[in-house]
Amino acid sequence: GNLSSKPLDLPGKNYLNLTGLLLFFGMMHVFFSTESSALGVLMLLLTAALSCTMGVHLVGSVGGGDMPVCITVLNSYSGW
Repeated sequence: GNLSSKPLDLPGKNYLNLTGLLLFFGMMHVFFSTESSALGVLMLLLTAALSCTMGVHLVGSVGGGDMPVCITVLNSYSGW
């Protein structure tokens, strides 16, 4: 279906952002401190999943009128 142009305004979205950041730092610590390759791969996959989730959450918080700005910022992150 079609998405509305209203911004996604979740209650406590700043706490969700902070939790995502703390999870990222925790997984980064586990990744760098483990000697298990299986755990390292798991941390990489979980970090990718967290990045996708946070990307959808952060882009969804932008309203439809500001979407070109958001696309420009995402393109600059990816190096395009």
